[in-house]
Amino acid sequence: MKTINPLRGLLALLALSAVSVAPTAAPQDLQRKYRQKLSKDFVRFGGWETDYDAARARAKKQDKVLFVYFSRSYSP
Repeated sequence: MKTINPLRGLLALLALSAVSVAPTAAPQDLQRKYRQKLSKDFVRFGGWETDYDAARARAKKQDKVLFVYFSRSYSP
């Protein structure tokens, strides 16, 4: 019969409870973080398109495929 390590169970419970009580960010904070991300040099000067529909139209016009990068570093 397999024995259960009580410490392992306690650590798992603590990890799950830490995730469930994580504070949520205010919408204003999320918008501020989003604007900060878009103002970084690699976004502003990289020739990136941040509007999906505009990127699709541009890719279609130039007969190219899309490279799409989604990030959620600014959201909870």
